[in-house]
Amino acid sequence: MAREVDDKSTRKALARIRRAKAAVERAIAKAEEDDPDAAEAARIELTDWEDEFMSSIEERLNTFGSAYADPSLGAEGEALSTLQLAKLKEIEKKARGKAPKGFSRGGGSSFKTKGSGFKRKGPERRARERDINEDVIAPIEDTAPDPVSELRKSGLVRKGFTPEVIETPVEPEDAPSPDEAPSEPPVPPQRGFRVIEGGKD
Repeated sequence: MAREVDDKSTRKALARIRRAKAAVERAIAKAEEDDPDAAEAARIELTDWEDEFMSSIEERLNTFGSAYADPSLGAEGEALSTLQLAKLKEIEKKARGKAPKGFSRGGGSSFKTKGSGFKRKGPERRARERDINEDVIAPIEDTAPDPVSELRKSGLVRKGFTPEVIETPVEPEDAPSPDEAPSEPPVPPQRGFRVIEGGKD
């Protein structure tokens, strides 16, 4: 089942391909006049794939009148699909020296994320990851206040008088005194299987 394509649309597509090829040739010729290295760079810009792409489309247009068969790829009655038309426009722009857009490898993609329209107001947020050094607890020095300086501050002791401080060792409250220490460890209750009398015989 062949697609019906307008002859006018086919001629228009062929003219567009010829214009694109001519623009590429002009760009290369102009670059050769100015600088041979620039001409080589212009030839490299038009990749082999793009040259083959234009030739194959031109051949299909001359043979079939259309460059694509699937009607879902382009508008009805058009000779070029939507993507073929986009690539052809990109090649024309490249020949004119403008930066390529769209599906090219080097010039950027039309699928770039633009981000949301909201701008962050305020300082940058701190990372949500935990720092392992935050978990380390610094050793707390348990230093008792100097009793002499405390007494002097309260006014109970005059300058020049130094009271004698007697330090007594602090015993933990939980530790049993030596007299209360049990001689034998307590026997744990016996656990196990116990038979209960009664029930069915």
